[in-house]
Order: sequence, then C-alpha cells, then structure tokens
Amino acid sequence: MSEEISEGSIVRYGGTGTVGIVKVLKTEEDGEKWALLDSTGLYYHLSTLQPIEKMPERREIGARTLEEMQERMKAEEERMKSVKMEDESVESGG
Repeated sequence: MSEEISEGSIVRYGGTGTVGIVKVLKTEEDGEKWALLDSTGLYYHLSTLQPIEKMPERREIGARTLEEMQERMKAEEERMKSVKMEDESVESGG
C-alpha cells in the first residue's frame, strides 16, 4: 500500500470492486487490522483494500439507478404477460 488508510479514506475492495468510506478502523489482539465500510456495513481486512482518490461515478461502480431498475422490471413484466398470452392461445391435447 502506497497510501495510508485511515478513518474517512475512500477505498475499493479488490474482490468485488466495492467502494466505500472507512468509518471505523480496528485492530484485533493478533494484530490484524480491519476497516468498516459505510457502503456495506461490513469489515474488510486492510490488506484487501486499496485507497482511491475519489468516489467513482455511479456508472463506474456498475450499479443501476432505482428508475433504471424499475423500467427494466416493467419491461420484463410486459414481456412475460405477452408470453403468457401466447401460451394460453395454444391448444393442448388432453
């Protein structure tokens, strides 16, 4: 680590790309250091975190906005309704 991580640092977790602000630093009895991130409410081992200059734009994080998710869900519901209607019109033997 070229830069020291402290409370208030903006960091990225390498495993998933999760980004957050360090809220709490704690050191265990065995000397292991952990950081609590605001974005997940989870502790991460300091060796797995990388300090970054600034928070990335939402698009860079890979998260969709609530509106985008709602639009996708509505489109998927409409698609499923049309598939169901097609299925109901097909005759079946029985």
